[in-house]
Amino acid sequence: MSQTARTPQVDFSLIRPKNYFANERTFINWLQLAVTMGGLGLALLNFGGDGIRVRISAFVFETGALALIVYAYVMFWSRAERLRRGERGTWDDRFVPVVVVIFFIFATAVNFGLTFHKKAYTPPLDKLSATTMSWGEKS
Repeated sequence: MSQTARTPQVDFSLIRPKNYFANERTFINWLQLAVTMGGLGLALLNFGGDGIRVRISAFVFETGALALIVYAYVMFWSRAERLRRGERGTWDDRFVPVVVVIFFIFATAVNFGLTFHKKAYTPPLDKLSATTMSWGEKS
């Protein structure tokens, strides 16, 4: 008598709560990253001083944070819908985390570049004429 090995059938409805909670945890983790990016943007805007350079850096961080919030929302609802339908397949996303890391590098490079550009071309205040707002000696 030969017995064939049978694989047990798994009822995927039994593990649904685990999958729903994993989806929610992933959503919350993306939102935490977005709040961190938004906080960096707001900190630059509030404590970075005045000028267009600070506003550009803050805008880059805030735009990234808003894009990450939209992405997290769309992925949460699309995965939740897939869970409701009981679809099988791959659930990982290998593209967006790489894009987020590249965006962080880009935003940090923009911030440093604008900061060093500002420091390289800041004129000395002792040579600035307060009455004429021109460079050089008073006439």
